[in-house]
Amino acid sequence: MKNLFKKSSPVAWFLLGVLVAGGTGTAYAANGGTFRLGQSNSATATTKLTNTNGTALKVVSKAGTPPISVGSNSTKVPYFNADKLDGKDSTAFQPKLSSTLKYSSFQPISGWSYSSSQCGQNAATPAVAKSAEGIAYLKGFLCYPGGLPNPAGETLGTLPAGFAPSSTIVISAVQNDFQIGVLVISPEGVITVISSQALPGSGSIVFLTGLSYPLS
Repeated sequence: MKNLFKKSSPVAWFLLGVLVAGGTGTAYAANGGTFRLGQSNSATATTKLTNTNGTALKVVSKAGTPPISVGSNSTKVPYFNADKLDGKDSTAFQPKLSSTLKYSSFQPISGWSYSSSQCGQNAATPAVAKSAEGIAYLKGFLCYPGGLPNPAGETLGTLPAGFAPSSTIVISAVQNDFQIGVLVISPEGVITVISSQALPGSGSIVFLTGLSYPLS
């Protein structure tokens, strides 16, 4: 046996080393060494792969399996771009709204006003806009000078054509000193105030800004 190893080539010694190390399942220390496929590798410094001519790393795995795994580490990876989120492209998600929404104003019924002389400095013309995704957005500030003893069932106004929901919508709205009231919008576009309590004071008010509803 002694003579056999003495006469063996360097290649034979290398293969023997692979067999012995592979049988132990021991992780290889890779600092300055060779990355061994099919084995656990470890290092105490960051490993960097650079390709000045193109893509530095391509990982291919069996169909139906993830090409890479980060184990149980949930720390966010900076600058890690993903083409899709849960299989959906970015166009499938609600885009950030901007000032490009085109609002159409509408008149409240007699008794309700948006005049600054009657409603104060917060007065704003009631209006509605819709996004490409079919969401309607309201804005405005209405008041009923003198107040209403019981606003339940009081109609605010009617939305312009094309802005009515396909079915009756019930949404919460801030009324009179931040009391929460309820608005009902019918398929005909009629906005009605529904409240279980009176809105006393110098004037009943309803904030429309910030309210939204689906058109279908």
